[in-house]
Amino acid sequence: MSPKSSVRRGALEELQPEGLTDHADATWQERKRSDFRVVVLEAVIDCLAEHGYAKTTTELVAAKARVPRGTMLHWFPNRLALIEATIDYAFFRRMENFLDKLAELTEEERVTLNLGIQVSWRQYFTKEYRAYLELHIAARTDPELRVVFFPRAKRYDAVWRREVARAMPEWSKDMETLDRAGEFVRATLEGLALNSDVWDDTGHQETLIAFVSKLALAIREKELTFPKKARQRAVRSRPAPKRRAKP
Repeated sequence: MSPKSSVRRGALEELQPEGLTDHADATWQERKRSDFRVVVLEAVIDCLAEHGYAKTTTELVAAKARVPRGTMLHWFPNRLALIEATIDYAFFRRMENFLDKLAELTEEERVTLNLGIQVSWRQYFTKEYRAYLELHIAARTDPELRVVFFPRAKRYDAVWRREVARAMPEWSKDMETLDRAGEFVRATLEGLALNSDVWDDTGHQETLIAFVSKLALAIREKELTFPKKARQRAVRSRPAPKRRAKP
């Protein structure tokens, strides 16, 4: 097994959703159960991406997956359980897609041309990301969803940071800068993707992406640095003026 495939496998095993298996030593029943779950979870992702969180019901998912709703509810007893499993699966698929595309780059493409930016950009137009976005927005106001979504989002973020560091050894001398650069790139690309329908200008997008790539290279080469963290000074409350006693 190559180092790249070993890293990929380690990251994916950490995010492996419950009930899914691709191991050759799995039993026929385990593979059949895994295939069924994939069909259902792919249908949930499609429904989220196409219809949004509020309209993604168990009835809609069963129809999309073309499976009996009763059978689906045997494995996913309610909507929240179905959504919870989908969150795990969507994060797994996002990591799988990202690592596969990153591994396809040559060293020159990754280090000199910085085409990892392009890999990241394309991820924002997958159905997995659209489903993630619907869940993220809904979790802000749905207490039940919030409890299951954000811990998983934080776990995915931690794995993503670690795997990017492994896949890009050219940044290994300064991991803190890599973290900050990664946050900057993701925040910028995500904002650009969210506004792509509004701005509707492919040339404008390409110009901005090229500029982000240029900035990331400048950060890596120490030609551009992040400002030092500003120390937060406690604001001292001024004592209220003393009132003069009435004569």
